[in-house]
Amino acid sequence: MFLDTLIAVGAFVLAISLLVAVHEWGHYIAARASGIKVLEYSIGFGPALWRRKAGRDATEYQLRALPIGGFVRLLDEREGPVAEGELRRSFTRQPYWQRIFVLAAGPGMNFLFAIVAYWLIFMTGAQSIAPFVGAVEPDGLADRAGLHAGDRIVAVEGRETPTWQATVMAVVGEILGDASVEITAESGEGARRNLVLNLEGQSKAILENGDLFTAAGLRPMAALPVAGAIDPNGPAGRAGFVAGDQVLEAGGERISSWRQWVDYVRARPGQAVSVTVWRDGYEQRLYLEIGSRQDTAAENAAGPAAVGFVGVERSPDASSPLFVTQRFGPWDALLRGVAETGRITGLTFRVLGNMFTGDVSLRTLNGPVGIARYAGEAAQVSWVAFATFLALVSVSLGILNLLPIPILDGGQIVGQTIERLRGRPIAERTQLLAQRVGLGVVLAIMFVALFNDVSGLFGAGG
Repeated sequence: MFLDTLIAVGAFVLAISLLVAVHEWGHYIAARASGIKVLEYSIGFGPALWRRKAGRDATEYQLRALPIGGFVRLLDEREGPVAEGELRRSFTRQPYWQRIFVLAAGPGMNFLFAIVAYWLIFMTGAQSIAPFVGAVEPDGLADRAGLHAGDRIVAVEGRETPTWQATVMAVVGEILGDASVEITAESGEGARRNLVLNLEGQSKAILENGDLFTAAGLRPMAALPVAGAIDPNGPAGRAGFVAGDQVLEAGGERISSWRQWVDYVRARPGQAVSVTVWRDGYEQRLYLEIGSRQDTAAENAAGPAAVGFVGVERSPDASSPLFVTQRFGPWDALLRGVAETGRITGLTFRVLGNMFTGDVSLRTLNGPVGIARYAGEAAQVSWVAFATFLALVSVSLGILNLLPIPILDGGQIVGQTIERLRGRPIAERTQLLAQRVGLGVVLAIMFVALFNDVSGLFGAGG
């Protein structure tokens, strides 16, 4: 527990510091390219842990104690007197479009970072879980739609979904507009059929906690029902099972996943069933007498309950067919990186829009605790998972800063545009009032996100 917390905190600090540095670097290089004097480039807030002056402008570079933000301070007449000889290098003296370029460069760099991250992921080879259905809850939404265990979801609304992540994201994107989603499913024999998954009444819950599987009443396939080590004296050994057998059917019921096979066996202690397995390219039929034993984990009012067992371990190779590796050449990977970043950006804007209309709960907002938890989990899985997490947060950071809220980049762009249209600067008093309102809005967003984090922790623990 302590180690997980330590990893989460470390991953959070690394993620936020890196993404803030990328954002502020966008402002920095845009200002330098525009001939604007950069006075300070800081990562974090609070006391300076490290500082150094460098360059012909003696720009001060700082690393501060609290890694939750950063800033680039430019030469600006609104912040103090500027020497006559440097007026031409002041931010306020630059043409309108150049000021907008500098302000937009921070969020723009966040989007560019996401594109590069996805480019590297697709070019190196991203291994993901294929969208095979492992189990379907009887009379659940997936069952009513016609999904069966062993099906592979190949498309959502006509768009290919090679992985579970792509499937979930596609469904989430669709339910923002319509609770009924058309999916294309492929059976184990290769037959395709179009189904309609009606998620009426489940949209808010899915967007709030991201758990599509529980809402739809299905489980992803975690492993195929392939036998590994077999106890020669156990029920399976006596029935003639050998390592590598894949269970296809038991007692007339199709078996598609290891979890389904385990549940089937445990529910039938002492029963004799016919089992069809796939062995060396042929179907074999075996007759299995399922063993029975007492299991305290399945205890009921009468005491420990009897559960079935057969003495078979899962094959180490049972999961390998469920993974797909997406690897592309540099150009195709770049195109996919741009497309993925665009898709995530569009989806985020749609979620924000639905949040303002009340169609999406504010509980979807995550604060530092939630981000730290996700960062820690991603960091422990693989570098691909962590890079994907960084790309998602980078897009979110870019979009957040583009919102028309004073003190954020988007609010400053709006302010510069108003000044351009009016032909004169906004009154200082009005600017101060707008900044206070903007700060209040940002603090309110942070409070809601932090509240969601804390309530989520107590909910998880309760």
